[in-house]
Amino acid sequence: MGAESDKGDGDAAAVPTDSDLGIEGRVMHCVVGGAHAFILRISSFFGLAPLRFESRSNGFSVGLSNAMCIYSYILVTILVICTVFGLVAEINVGVELSVRMSSRMSQFVSTCDVLVVVITAGAGVYGAPKRMRNMLKFMESVASVDNSIGAHYSLVTERKLCAILLAILIFFSVLIADDFCFYALQAKKVDRQWDVVTNYIGFYLLWYVVMILELQFAFTALSVRARFQAVNDALSLTARHISVPVEKIKDPTPLNIFAIRVAAESRRCANNVSLLVDTMPGKEHAVIIRNTVSKEPKLVVPPCEAIRRLACLHGALCNVVHRIDNSYGLPLIVILISTLLHLIVTPYFLIMEIIVSTHRIHFLVLQFLWCATHIIRMFVVVEPCHYTITEGKRTEELVCRLMTSTPSTGMLPSRLELFSRQLMLQSVSYSPMGMCTLDRPLVASVLGAVTTYLVILIQFQRYDA
Repeated sequence: MGAESDKGDGDAAAVPTDSDLGIEGRVMHCVVGGAHAFILRISSFFGLAPLRFESRSNGFSVGLSNAMCIYSYILVTILVICTVFGLVAEINVGVELSVRMSSRMSQFVSTCDVLVVVITAGAGVYGAPKRMRNMLKFMESVASVDNSIGAHYSLVTERKLCAILLAILIFFSVLIADDFCFYALQAKKVDRQWDVVTNYIGFYLLWYVVMILELQFAFTALSVRARFQAVNDALSLTARHISVPVEKIKDPTPLNIFAIRVAAESRRCANNVSLLVDTMPGKEHAVIIRNTVSKEPKLVVPPCEAIRRLACLHGALCNVVHRIDNSYGLPLIVILISTLLHLIVTPYFLIMEIIVSTHRIHFLVLQFLWCATHIIRMFVVVEPCHYTITEGKRTEELVCRLMTSTPSTGMLPSRLELFSRQLMLQSVSYSPMGMCTLDRPLVASVLGAVTTYLVILIQFQRYDA
């Protein structure tokens, strides 16, 4: 397959900007398939991706849909109202009859638990149209990277990603169903099972919204990280061509996990970028690396020109990271606060159950599984960002090695000098609303805070008893 574009035969080294592409003010469409279509379909059902899907031979054409936006708003509003009214009804029952709020402290803790899920889901759904609009815009920059570096399709990769996503959703569904049934059976002892079902049904459905929002962000971050990895691999290949052994050349990474084709609605037939390509007929100068018949990557431009174009691609990816950071800023902060509170609340209930010694083994197992789930949730958000930061540091190391190993004459040193200055000015990191950096040190900080607040809660519980 090939890729076509009607942008003319100008210099393709510089990655197109929004103004160059005429993106602002017009609706974007793209064709997605595989794991990306899978996650967007699920997100659309829960109001996190208000998109219109049209079947195509190579996937689904997606674009923003006003009807789906209305559906998303109505869905989350109804669930939020049901959850809040259910919470108030459960509090009014009192600690004697409530199955989740057996003391004043557990009332406070459970209220925080429910409200933080409500806020997270609301922030995710109400901001979904803006996030999807931004996604459709920056996907063209991502497609430019794939075209330049010789992306290739991997059906195995797509199936693995779909299997992982499906396994996570199945595990979470089983956990939600088990938890829901457990409390319904507990309430049956006091003839309140249907009250518990109606009071908490909205809460459990909002949990799905929160989980899928996290998977959506993680999938997007991993997709962009794959492009940084491809740029670094191309940089290593360039170093080998100028006899600078910086690192071992790795096998090319499948890059099809983001999209299949990106196209603007105004030029939908003529202006499209296919990711299932090794070459770009009619625009050979846009390609930096082409895969040979033996699937070995081959540099098709001089090393000096390759460095210049890779710097442009790296800068475009940094802009994509900033756009994702801005799009998911508020939801990510709420997710982090939500995870922190749940990592306090869930172990609190687990510890109190052990202290009280009521011998509810099922409850202990449930709380342990919820603790593990919340830890996994935190890593789902943090790990893709950590891998992206690692690739950014790898780029700095490669450029530094090239600068110290290449001759001091010619154009190559000046290109590397410009690339190094660009790396100093454009950081590769996710900092939602500038409040923190999503990296592994954040995990250590969260676990430390959880330990501190658990001790405080248990001390209060002693006085409350």
